[in-house]
Amino acid sequence: LRLRRELTELISMRSKILCTRCPAGWLQFAGTCYLFSTDAKPWMEAKDSCAGLGGQLAIVNSELENTRVFWLGLSDMHKEGDWQWVDGRSLSLSFWGSGEPNNVGQHGEDCATVSSRGLWNDATCSGAEAWICERSC
Repeated sequence: LRLRRELTELISMRSKILCTRCPAGWLQFAGTCYLFSTDAKPWMEAKDSCAGLGGQLAIVNSELENTRVFWLGLSDMHKEGDWQWVDGRSLSLSFWGSGEPNNVGQHGEDCATVSSRGLWNDATCSGAEAWICERSC
């Protein structure tokens, strides 16, 4: 029974390490496929584009992934201050910049972006930013 469990774990790890089934144009990283946009869109349009491609806006699960995204699949548009990923999970790991999130402006800031330094910022969802989709291999 122990041997079977260890074999199952090894097979699972192997598929993550040797992921070669990403669609054309997608890049593999840590067992996940990523598609980097060549255009800028508002958050909701980027989210819909990813869904149409069989993925979702990128969710950051590690500091290493945090250097690879623009629009994050993270928002508090349903309830101010309650940040959730596009898959419905609550925010547990974060890399907010100093003073963020701050919800500045007349209409507030309900969608998250990441800077080239890896720091997060809450931004107006209607602004156009580059975006990254992710999907399983």
